Amino acid sequence: MINVNKLKKVKSNFPVMVGKGAISKKDCEKLIDEIRNAKSFDDLIQGGRNRINKGSSNFKNYLKKSKLSNKLYKQFNSQSFYKKVENRFKKTFKDYGWSNAYLPSKFLREKFTNKKLMNSKELMKMLGKTYKNPNVNLDIDFSVSRGGYRLRPHRDDVTRLYNFLIYLNDIPKKNGGALSIFKKKTDMKYRKSFKRFPGISELAKVKEFTPSKGSVIFFQSTPNSYHGVSLFREIKGKKRFFIYGSYALSKPVVWRYKNVSYLPKIKKTNKRMLTSSHDSDYLMREVG
Repeated sequence: MINVNKLKKVKSNFPVMVGKGAISKKDCEKLIDEIRNAKSFDDLIQGGRNRINKGSSNFKNYLKKSKLSNKLYKQFNSQSFYKKVENRFKKTFKDYGWSNAYLPSKFLREKFTNKKLMNSKELMKMLGKTYKNPNVNLDIDFSVSRGGYRLRPHRDDVTRLYNFLIYLNDIPKKNGGALSIFKKKTDMKYRKSFKRFPGISELAKVKEFTPSKGSVIFFQSTPNSYHGVSLFREIKGKKRFFIYGSYALSKPVVWRYKNVSYLPKIKKTNKRMLTSSHDSDYLMREVG
């Protein structure tokens, strides 16, 4: 369904590619109907986003009844497609300097990122003490957002390698719900650290993507891949249908930028949160 070779590079401070009309309008309507006909969702997050998440019994039931969603899922949930995505990024952004230090050895089709509530101690125990020899898996959800959905500027959690968004309907600009990508205002060759949740005053907007039917966005989840979603307003009952996913490691990603590496440090908290909600910094460490 998705041809990664047709994705086009977007001028940005981190690797981003887009494809307009990557999915036909007819297929978008079918996918919307399948999400709309879902009997239940796994959770409600970010002020108004209902998700059906890979790994849940609800997800399995959804795929059994949703022919096109299942077809799309099977394409993404394969080692061959993951390799196509990885090779496309390496070829297109060979001069950007970012790479993951430890390449995954296996693609695990049944694996998914744990979405249970846990504190930082429990999370660090789950992730382990060594980041070498990771495996990789697909995480994906089928989502619909109502009014009130928004996402503050952030970088995704420490296991993510590549992220993607598939928009299934057009959203008028006045409704909000646009994806924005950001860069730090101060321009430096190397940074000692990258916050996961920088203050908005520290950032400058690079580009904004208004959701359009059938368009896809892929980006590499580097330490500086700051992005967010503006407040979505549900006008005349128009909801925001989309598919979100990522290729994630079984361990935190150690990122390299030219001659330095960046290791993640999860901030301690006793508060039990989803793994994707925990705060963390990427800290520079010289190598070689």
